[in-house]
Amino acid sequence: MMYAAQVHASDAEGFWLTPNCPSIKHLEAYLTKAFDPDVVDQIVVLKARKYKLPQIHGFYDWVDGRLKLDRNKPIGVHNAIFFGETND
Repeated sequence: MMYAAQVHASDAEGFWLTPNCPSIKHLEAYLTKAFDPDVVDQIVVLKARKYKLPQIHGFYDWVDGRLKLDRNKPIGVHNAIFFGETND
């Protein structure tokens, strides 16, 4: 499995897209080096799938230098709306 992230900043329009990482732990290490935690508003982690569009894995907050899953946002609904599919 490969993971990438859309990093949404509170003071900018749009988002940044990270390179693919082999695990969420590696993605977290990349984010620690690449982004100032005070600027990050929300992180959307995407899961790469072979021959298909990536799917939303989860919505995360940046808390104390770590990714914290926001369980209040239903990813199944977002995937169905934006990708026309549910989680595999």
